Amino acid sequence: MSFIILMMASLSSLAQAPMNVPSQITVAGVKLKINNEAKKEIAETLDLLVRSQYHFQLKADRSNLYMHFVEKVLKEEGIPDDFKYLAIQEGEFISDAVSTSNAVGFWQFKKASAQELGLRVDNVVDERKHIIASTIGATKYLKRSNFVFDNWVLSLQSYLQGLTGTQRSVADKLYGAKSMNITGKSHWYIKKFIAHKLAFQDFVGEGRKHPEVRLNEFEGKGRTLRQVSQDVRVDYDELKRFNKWLNQSRIPDDKSYMVIYPAKGKQQVIAQNRDKPKPTNKPKTNTRVNNSKRQRPTSVLAGNSFRPLEGNVGVYPKVTGNISRAYESGQIRMNGIPAIRARADENIQSLARRTGVSINKLSKFNDINSKNRFKGDGYYYLKNKKAKGKVHYHVVQQGETLWSIAQDYGVRLKKLRQKNRMAEAEEPKVGRVLWLRFIRPQNIPIEYSNVLKRRDEVSAEDRLITEVSLATAVEDRSNGRKVEEVASPEENEVFVQPKTVKPLAETETETIVVHKVKAKETFFAISRIYGVEIDDILAWNQLSIQDGLEVNQEIKLLVPKVKAEIIGLKELRHEVKAGETLWSISKLYDVTVEDIMKWNNKKSNELSPGDQLKILKRP
Repeated sequence: MSFIILMMASLSSLAQAPMNVPSQITVAGVKLKINNEAKKEIAETLDLLVRSQYHFQLKADRSNLYMHFVEKVLKEEGIPDDFKYLAIQEGEFISDAVSTSNAVGFWQFKKASAQELGLRVDNVVDERKHIIASTIGATKYLKRSNFVFDNWVLSLQSYLQGLTGTQRSVADKLYGAKSMNITGKSHWYIKKFIAHKLAFQDFVGEGRKHPEVRLNEFEGKGRTLRQVSQDVRVDYDELKRFNKWLNQSRIPDDKSYMVIYPAKGKQQVIAQNRDKPKPTNKPKTNTRVNNSKRQRPTSVLAGNSFRPLEGNVGVYPKVTGNISRAYESGQIRMNGIPAIRARADENIQSLARRTGVSINKLSKFNDINSKNRFKGDGYYYLKNKKAKGKVHYHVVQQGETLWSIAQDYGVRLKKLRQKNRMAEAEEPKVGRVLWLRFIRPQNIPIEYSNVLKRRDEVSAEDRLITEVSLATAVEDRSNGRKVEEVASPEENEVFVQPKTVKPLAETETETIVVHKVKAKETFFAISRIYGVEIDDILAWNQLSIQDGLEVNQEIKLLVPKVKAEIIGLKELRHEVKAGETLWSISKLYDVTVEDIMKWNNKKSNELSPGDQLKILKRP
């Protein structure tokens, strides 16, 4: 039996998510008044989220496995509870989710930005894949942003645009605002978040966890994963699947590392003595009482079954009419335009004969040319497409082309290019936000949204949901899978050495440069300028990421000589004159004596007239 069939059987039957968008909603303490144009956009995104009950419920079940961790961290860090929906929007609660832009984990951090927020990302540990650590990292970013805006909705927008990008795009009067108007001109990322809140607010969160399974935490500092698997009585391979943040067998002992493990059926949560035990004798269960009027989901196998929608689960293309006769003329419309479905073995000549529409017109209506070729078993328009789409934006997915998007939305290809200021041969990158109704203003830069890469394997979360749901539905399997015998901790262990930091020493191809920190400059920004790792910057300068940076602070970096030239650092030669010292030369070029010694591999301060000294300076 295929996994997808098992997954269909495992899902609980939830009521359909709400489809009405209110005229007013409160998000993170900010009252949002939503006009009709914005309501339409939000409704479109909401339809995308809930149209397939299968996909919607799978995402809700997955979210509820982890949501108690997120809610706890948000509360402890003083972040509004509404931000838990942002985790659904970003990483869909798949621990090892990877986007097409190489953002990773629950909150979709790139490596450099994660490190700047204090997350460990190396070949031993990747805390972007740890639900607690990554959520703490997200709260740090949101708090920094809200310190500037004093408006959590603008802080939400900055999660996509960055602090500077959001500052450029919002009016000063919104700083500190406790109410905002959401219109067609409001940023699409905010409207997407509102749709996620509306879709999931009644189905995820406190009291909504899967009744047959829960995820718990266990202190693993300094232990091996096999030892922890014995402690919590969970199969070693399953424990690995839920702790992909650990890239070796032994958990580091430099700080606390919580191992996430599942407890199924009636399995008890493992009580553990901590350094600072809480004043209670009861084992932690992570079970919450739900006092709301929400009903717990019941098993599909108990009676309420459903069938997921097939094909495109999004809003567009909208195919209406007698779909069973889509291969015949006059039977269907696509996006309100007369259309037909070509047979699998058909070409444009035979389709023209069947429809009575000339080849030239078919080619014109569907933007078919030498690049955009006719393909069998596709839908084709029999009248002109529109000059603009019915929705405002589209985020480019993997495998899509500008032509396929124009077909899906019924927009003429030339008009779609014009709206997005694209050259004739240009194709959009995955994640690009395309404008469909209006021309993107010149002062608004191209934006990219997070697009998760397609997975070749079933996620640990989906595997677990399927297993426990089927187990509880089948007699005599209500206690879940029996834990297998665990090998000894010493057996087959793999240990990875932490990455060795490159020494700050010049080579034939690399040179040492000194960077003076500018106002508002961060470790992340410097790492991008010079193409070096944040870890190396910290080690070379004996700094901690928590220390931050000060204006005019000097940071020493080892960069390729070619790179040094590209970014404007010039290698000068100074011929030593009689009476000159390293100190007088350093003042002449505004560098340090230590730098001159390192650049020239000098072991002492001695100089002789005629010596050639290398000096690196920004012109």
